[in-house]
Amino acid sequence: MPTSRREFIKLSFGAVSISLMMPEFLKGAASAQTPSNPNRRILIVIQMAGGNDGLNTVIPYTDSRYRELRPTLGFKEKELKDRNKRSTVITEQFAFHPSMGKLKELYDAKRIAIVLGVGYPSPDLSHFTSTKYWETARFDGSGSEGWIGRYLDQAAAGASLFPAVSLTGGVPKSLLSKVTVPALNDFSLYSLKTDAKYEASRTNRIDALDALNNRDFNQSAFPASIGEAGISGVRGALQLSSQIPKYASSVTYPVNPFASSLKKTAQLITTMSDVDLIYVTITGFDTHAQQIGADKLSGVHSMLMEWFSEGLKAFYDDINEHGLADNVLMMTWSEFGRRPNENGSLGTDHGTAAPIFLIGNPVIGGLYGEQPSLAATDRDLDGNLKFTVDFRSVYGTVLDRWLGADSESVLGGRYPNVGFLGS
Repeated sequence: MPTSRREFIKLSFGAVSISLMMPEFLKGAASAQTPSNPNRRILIVIQMAGGNDGLNTVIPYTDSRYRELRPTLGFKEKELKDRNKRSTVITEQFAFHPSMGKLKELYDAKRIAIVLGVGYPSPDLSHFTSTKYWETARFDGSGSEGWIGRYLDQAAAGASLFPAVSLTGGVPKSLLSKVTVPALNDFSLYSLKTDAKYEASRTNRIDALDALNNRDFNQSAFPASIGEAGISGVRGALQLSSQIPKYASSVTYPVNPFASSLKKTAQLITTMSDVDLIYVTITGFDTHAQQIGADKLSGVHSMLMEWFSEGLKAFYDDINEHGLADNVLMMTWSEFGRRPNENGSLGTDHGTAAPIFLIGNPVIGGLYGEQPSLAATDRDLDGNLKFTVDFRSVYGTVLDRWLGADSESVLGGRYPNVGFLGS
C-alpha cells in the first residue's frame, strides 16, 4: 500500500527527532529496564593500549638474563622501591615497577591475581591485527561482534537500558553487539535537550517523543528499530542525568585521564544499578623510545605505571566505601608485550607474551601461569617470548566463573580455567 504524504512526514519526524536527540555513537536496539540484581556481578575491562612492557611491569628481577637483555632499562633489586622508599618486591622472583607502590598495597591484601605469560598462538606484532584478535577472540576474521558483544547478545538482550558502557570516546570492537552500548566520554553530552525557552513544557515534549516512537510498527521495519533506539536514548539520558548527581565519595582521585575514567566508572556503578560492564582505556604504551627519562622513575612507562597504580587504588577505595568491592572484578589486557631486549632508543619494540591483572575482592590473589623463559634457546625466531597462557583461558574463566555465562558459546571453544576465581 502506498505511503501517504502525512504518514511519510510522521515516520520522518520520528527518525529525525531521534537523530537530533541521540549522540551519533549510540547504536543498536533498545533494552527494557529491569530491577537491579542484589547479587550484582560487575566487570570492568581495562585496555592498556599500545602494548604494555610486561617485563618492566611484573619484573623478574632475580633472572640474570633480564638484566643482560636490559642493561639500561632493567631494574636492579636495590632500585625496586617506590618514591616513599617502600619495596615493590612481591615474591622471591618478581617485583612491581617502582611506580606501582599503590597497587602493591592491593597485591599484599590478596586483591590482585597476576596471570603470567599471556598471549596467543602464532602471534602477530601488528597493533591492528593483534588488537582485533584480543577484541574478537577469533583468528579467522569471522563475525563482526566482539567477545564481550557476543556475551551481551546472550545475557543482556532486553535486560537493561545500560547493560554496558564504554568510557573510551567510542565503542571498541570488543563491545560490538546487537545490544545498545553508549560511549559516555562526557556525561553532560548524553542528555535530552528541549527548548530552554519553554522549560515548563519539557515533560509534555518528552511524553510526545516517547509516544511518537512507541507506536506500532512492523517489527521487521526500519522505523521500528529507530523507535526502539529512540526510546532507549530518551530513557537512558533521563536516567543518567537524574542518577549521576547522587554520587558522593570521600575518595580523592589523582589528576590524570585514566583516574578520571575510573571516577566516572564509580559514578556509574554506584548510582545506576543496571550498569554491570564498563570498558576503560589507558593509552600510550607503545614505548619504542624514551621509555625512561633522566632516571628509571621518570619517562613514559613510569608515568603510565603511576597513573595505572594510583587510579586503580583510588577506584578500589571508592567502591569499597560504597559497599561494592565484593561485586566488582577488574581485568586488564594489552595487545602484546614488548621484546625482551631493549633497543637503542631507550625503549622496547613490539613483543608477544606479557602478564595481565585481575583485581578485586572476588579474586584469589597471587601468581598464575608460568613466566616465559628468557633463554635465547627458549624464545621464538624473532627473539620474543613464547606464551604460556592463552588469553582465551582468561576470558573463559571470567565468563564462566564471574559472569555465569557459557564461555564455549562465546569463545567458540572450551579453554582451561586459570584458577584465579576458584575451581
